[in-house]
Amino acid sequence: MMLSRHRHALLVNGLEQRAAPLATSVHFQLYPLTATVPTDELIIVHDFSATQIDNNLGYYVVSELLPLLVAHRNRVDSGYSDQDLFERSVGDIVRSMAGNERRAWRLFYANTLNATQASAGLGQPPGRPDETASDFIGLFGAIYRYALELIEALSVATSPPTVLDVATCFGFFPLLLARVRTATKTLGDIAGCDLNPALMGFANDYARHSGLDQTCFGVADILADDIERELAPLPARYDVVTALHLLEHLEPAQTEQAVANLWRLTARRLIIAVPLEAVPDPRYGHRQVFDRNRLLTIGRTLGGHHEYFEYHGGWLVIDRHH
Repeated sequence: MMLSRHRHALLVNGLEQRAAPLATSVHFQLYPLTATVPTDELIIVHDFSATQIDNNLGYYVVSELLPLLVAHRNRVDSGYSDQDLFERSVGDIVRSMAGNERRAWRLFYANTLNATQASAGLGQPPGRPDETASDFIGLFGAIYRYALELIEALSVATSPPTVLDVATCFGFFPLLLARVRTATKTLGDIAGCDLNPALMGFANDYARHSGLDQTCFGVADILADDIERELAPLPARYDVVTALHLLEHLEPAQTEQAVANLWRLTARRLIIAVPLEAVPDPRYGHRQVFDRNRLLTIGRTLGGHHEYFEYHGGWLVIDRHH
């Protein structure tokens, strides 16, 4: 059970009067469900205010809450993996902030997009975001800004490029691109797809709610044999296809199929970004690691002009020969 100290003040006060917390961190406290009867269930109290409900929750869950839960795994042996606990915890914190789930997720989206756009300077003159970013918003703000520069480089003397973000998760990157398009007119149609229908529902709801109606989201499996049919009703080809931190979530044996499908959807430029890790991080569901040589090998197999970069991870950019 997840409680907000700000929204559930009476319940939290009752908990504090009944028993001391089992464990605490800067933003979390763990309490037993009952003070007298042994149970494997816990109550988690968080201190986040409404203005703090954004994608940095993931950073605090990983750095604070997961270590607390792991330390008390004998009490909460739920069978969930670290990735399951991470994803469920973030969702539970968001939902704890409002009685209406849609309103809670809209708050999460608005806060995240505003903070990421400010952190990355999206829509502002070119320049590098904070190189020392340590939280999720700072990190992905830097990644999104770099990806945007690679996309806008195709706009010279041509029509604005269309963009598909594959495995878009919450859809933050397409929504940020839609804001940039509204301000600068440098981008064409924008879409995102993901295997998780719930996330695509949240993204579509926020796009409609915030007036970004020309941004579309769909459910698709990048490993599908017929990726064009899988992507329908979204278009089957885009000038630019981005896969930002997708490949590390796949099994090594799935990589070839995923990359081939990404290339099939790409009319002009494919942009792949991955973290550079020594071992896969299970907290985020990572299953494989990449380095310069692996990415360059992928580029050679696709046959286009390819380049490798390092900026908050490894990047492979492949252009079709025209």
